[in-house]
Amino acid sequence: MKKINILLLLLVLVVPLKAFVHSEGHNMVDADGNLALMKGMGLGGWLVPEGYMLHTISQSPTTIRNDIVDVVGEAGAEQFYTAYHENYVTREDIAELAEWGFDHVRMPFHYNMFSPYRGVWSEWGFEVTDSLIAWCSDVGMHVVLDMHCAPGGQNAGPISDSDGTARLWLADSNKAHTIEIWEAIAQRYVNEPWVGGYDLLNEPVLHEGVTAQEFRSLYVSIRNVIRAVDNNHMLFIEGNWYATDFTGLTPPFDINMAYSFHKYWSVNDRNSIQSYLNMRGAHNVPLWMSETGENSNMWFHDAVQLFEDNNIGWCWWTTKKFETITSPYSAPLPANWDVLRNYWQGTGAQPAAQTAQAILMEFADNLKTENCHYSPGVVASWFSPEFASQNLPLKEHAIPGTILAADYDIGAQSVAYQDDVYETVHWDNYTAWNNGHQYRNDGVDIEISPSGVPNVGWATAGEWMKYTFTAEYGGIYDLSLECASTSYSGQLRLFLDGVVLTTINSTPITGSWTTYEELIIEDLDIPIGEHELMLQILQSGPNLRSMIFTLDSAYAFPEIPNTFTLDQNYPNPFNSGTTIPVSTQTEGPLEVEILDILGRQVKTFEVDQHSTPNIKWDGINVDGQYVPAGVYLYRASVADEQLVRKMIYLP
Repeated sequence: MKKINILLLLLVLVVPLKAFVHSEGHNMVDADGNLALMKGMGLGGWLVPEGYMLHTISQSPTTIRNDIVDVVGEAGAEQFYTAYHENYVTREDIAELAEWGFDHVRMPFHYNMFSPYRGVWSEWGFEVTDSLIAWCSDVGMHVVLDMHCAPGGQNAGPISDSDGTARLWLADSNKAHTIEIWEAIAQRYVNEPWVGGYDLLNEPVLHEGVTAQEFRSLYVSIRNVIRAVDNNHMLFIEGNWYATDFTGLTPPFDINMAYSFHKYWSVNDRNSIQSYLNMRGAHNVPLWMSETGENSNMWFHDAVQLFEDNNIGWCWWTTKKFETITSPYSAPLPANWDVLRNYWQGTGAQPAAQTAQAILMEFADNLKTENCHYSPGVVASWFSPEFASQNLPLKEHAIPGTILAADYDIGAQSVAYQDDVYETVHWDNYTAWNNGHQYRNDGVDIEISPSGVPNVGWATAGEWMKYTFTAEYGGIYDLSLECASTSYSGQLRLFLDGVVLTTINSTPITGSWTTYEELIIEDLDIPIGEHELMLQILQSGPNLRSMIFTLDSAYAFPEIPNTFTLDQNYPNPFNSGTTIPVSTQTEGPLEVEILDILGRQVKTFEVDQHSTPNIKWDGINVDGQYVPAGVYLYRASVADEQLVRKMIYLP
């Protein structure tokens, strides 16, 4: 009898309104028939804190809050969480996601935002959701509502805020509470076109003894109360075992639904998603990959290609975490964060409430996007059409100047860098692709030195990095390569535009991985203009921190243009003052700049046809201070003509 009732209900369903995201065969489309929910970002950590994101001892939202209340009390915890929520995701953050190319966000929510207990309702959850929908609608993005923590916990892990047992499946009261919350959400948002749909349960894992029939029955019950008030929105159905096993969930039980799977730490080939493709083909329903991430940029790029090649919308995890390399933004932990961590894990004294509150408020303030470290390589792995084919500069490098070893170009494995391990593809055997797990999200192994500067380490023979840079002057350069090693001497090779520039047969042994010495490589001929430098490891050895390029005394000067002259200064070297002979036949003023050896401007003069044909410089910079002893450049330029010479100041 129950089966007959379900079939009758299916027959009388109203066709979804075309103003809403809806299913059409294998696709999800918007009101205009365009593909929808194709590129998304999950707002993990915002409304459902997880310990691994926050570097707390406790891992679930409830236990994290209990620890915070323990050190600052309820009032202090409320103050902290207010700032935490306001700073984690803002209107400006949503606008930036749209600028990058995302068309939707997935909002993970805790059931207690809407109803902490059966019959008890909280308007705060609806207010937060309303605000997010308004921000997203302003920039043309949809919002998918995701019950990340169901009453009792839909799996036994902290991500569902369970107590270690998936009690959703064991208590009818928890199931009824879940159904009531979805009914209230559907009533609230039935006519909201910027809601892309309802993700009914995140990563369910059935408790031992719970059958696939009971699993399907709960989904159908949720669907029935939603459809009683809302025929407009899509339903997203996640499989058992963390959204990977759809046993018992086919055939579809709604005409406007999609099957939603997750993908972590697996090979990015068609075989890895073939069972989902088979399900789509057999039942003519869309697929949505609603959560993935926590891997390297190379893995990210390959996963995106896999999904898009197979017409599957995807949604990443997640936009912001503390001390991370796998998200676009990484928030710094407070300097005294260990004071709280040590207390929470029982290895330190309880801090005073005032001290704990200050640490927590700094923690919340660090979540502001302007206080976070941005990782452009992560974003490029999703959206750059050149990621897999061309290395692009991470920063604007110029010489004379310094290039950090960790500031290699953005791009794929074998394009911007080469590393033996560059992703992890085994969920049961996690492999670190960046051994230092700092600064960049590629195969290159990086850590932050005690000085605060990133360095490349753990390098093995055959690995390399590429750097795009501009030589502001063509000529002969010296390179100071900062190296550190306990007892290993390495071998390196430098290529300039694909041609061997120099080979380094032995790097210094400094006695410590954090004690750096400069290895000087002389007489490198580098023409003016943009170049590609490749640093290759021939034999494992040192940590590498920076490459400092300086102009050598054998600088190759260009021919003197006819429109102006710039001769050698005298005396040279000098101390109290020097004369720079210069003259010009140009109509406009000729600018003469004094630069230090790194190309930074020290002072500027202007001469014209009516000026005295000499410049006097006494070693004083633009701020009226004497400059340090050393080598300085002076450069004359007008229109496209430029001339540079060197001088030595000895105060």
